[in-house]
Amino acid sequence: ERYSDHNNNNNNNNNNNVRARTVAEEFARDSFENILFSIARFHEVTHRYPQKITVVSFSFKRHRFETLHAPAIRWPSDRFLFIGSDPPDTSGSGSGSTTQFDYESAARGELQNSVRPFQQDPYGCHSDALLTKRINRNPYRRKHEAYALSCPDMKQLLEWCGPDIIPQSKVPWNNNMN
Repeated sequence: ERYSDHNNNNNNNNNNNVRARTVAEEFARDSFENILFSIARFHEVTHRYPQKITVVSFSFKRHRFETLHAPAIRWPSDRFLFIGSDPPDTSGSGSGSTTQFDYESAARGELQNSVRPFQQDPYGCHSDALLTKRINRNPYRRKHEAYALSCPDMKQLLEWCGPDIIPQSKVPWNNNMN
């Protein structure tokens, strides 16, 4: 459930304020694109880059975000915060939970299906596994090219496919965060 949907469904006096300040990025097909496209979407709306990025996700994804994705886009580490949040591990507990969340299995899957592929292919452009995920998560073949038009100073980063990490001089937050 998106935060905006959750907030709109609750009786909260701040609903109108939060709703007016909430925008969604709807083109990302994986975690790398979530960060990259969210920065572009933020820039589209505010005409500036965020001062800080906070990612809230399962704690086993911390390594991927902090050591692979943020460095791949040259995001300053002092302006990146990862908050890990996990449901209770219900594997084999007989707790009656319907989630059946198995933390250890999820962490193994993270390493095999995300960390290792992104270590070899930081931008997700060459790995068959990562490309297949992107294709499967985009059944209507929607495109994100608009970000290169609305954020032209991000165009090189949006199109960068490595395998080397993009030079610091080619990202717009190189010297300032405007």
